[in-house]
Amino acid sequence: MAPMWIAKEVGFFKKQGLDVKLVFIASGPTGTTSVLAGETDVGIIGGFAPIRAIVGGAKDLVIIGQSKNRMTGNIVGKKDIASVQDLKGRRLGIDRIGSNPDMFAQAALSRFQIDTMRDLQYVQLGNIGNGVPALKGGTIDALIAGAPHDLFAQRLGFKVILDITALKIPFAVTVLASARNTVERKQGELAKFMRAYAEAVHYFLTNPEGTAQIVAKYTKVEDREVNAYAIESESKAMERTLQVDPKGIELILALIGKTVPQAASAKAEDFYDARFTTELRDSGFLKKLWGDKL
Repeated sequence: MAPMWIAKEVGFFKKQGLDVKLVFIASGPTGTTSVLAGETDVGIIGGFAPIRAIVGGAKDLVIIGQSKNRMTGNIVGKKDIASVQDLKGRRLGIDRIGSNPDMFAQAALSRFQIDTMRDLQYVQLGNIGNGVPALKGGTIDALIAGAPHDLFAQRLGFKVILDITALKIPFAVTVLASARNTVERKQGELAKFMRAYAEAVHYFLTNPEGTAQIVAKYTKVEDREVNAYAIESESKAMERTLQVDPKGIELILALIGKTVPQAASAKAEDFYDARFTTELRDSGFLKKLWGDKL
């Protein structure tokens, strides 16, 4: 979420002539509903919820950009779990079925021929923040978690069993979603929004100290090591161009397809509108920001 906060705090929205109100919505499904209802013009949301909604018939919903393009995080757990294969039969903590941690576990562990539902004991924690206490209390053997929860676990002596970030699995982790009728009515404003957001991503990736100050303000986390760790971890998956990677959508469709048959025949290109990211590229805006580093 940091680029959104940055765009507001540093003034990138204002630079584009926009007065943007940030509204916190606690879950992807609720955020998706607010976009469909026209209560919000853009939702910065985990990709699973809007893609699942579109598969279910919400055809007015559309992805207009992507800020996080692959899975990140670690599976952390007890020291006696020597390898990924040793996870079989163990209790793995996730927040809930259908969440990003669930999707990450399925996709990552399938590369080791592990079926999460058949080979593991899933423990739904309700909130990933409950994961480290569950590890400490012995109610789970391992936890799938991103920054900073994986760091908290390591501080307590638990080990990294699998570095999911290193697998570089394409996934629509964080997308910018809007409604198709909003795109048509507010194309000019959304183009400016995307420019401001792209500049905020550049700031996030090139100004760690300034980013840390803004992240601390919005998260209320004052631990500098925690903030630095989280920023560095997320930087590895940040999409500089905001372009949508079809492979990330395809993976979500494949996972949804296990329970929703119509997902199997869906095409990734039907889920996103590339006009704004194309404009960022063709106008030279991204080149001006990044130069040869793009």
